[in-house]
Amino acid sequence: MELPRVKNVIKDPRRDVTYVVMAYRQLTRQEIVFGVQCYLSRVKKKPKKGDTVTIYSVFS
Repeated sequence: MELPRVKNVIKDPRRDVTYVVMAYRQLTRQEIVFGVQCYLSRVKKKPKKGDTVTIYSVFS
């Protein structure tokens, strides 16, 4: 199975973190935010200021 290739970028200006959600199609803002929330609920270490986080999703 191929990895998702469509980049969906969202920035958190308060934390200065950029999230890149990779998907199989262009996502709505709501879907991107949902993907980031799911990611943040699972990780123990929160991203540092200035980080770029890449998240691979199964949205199709």
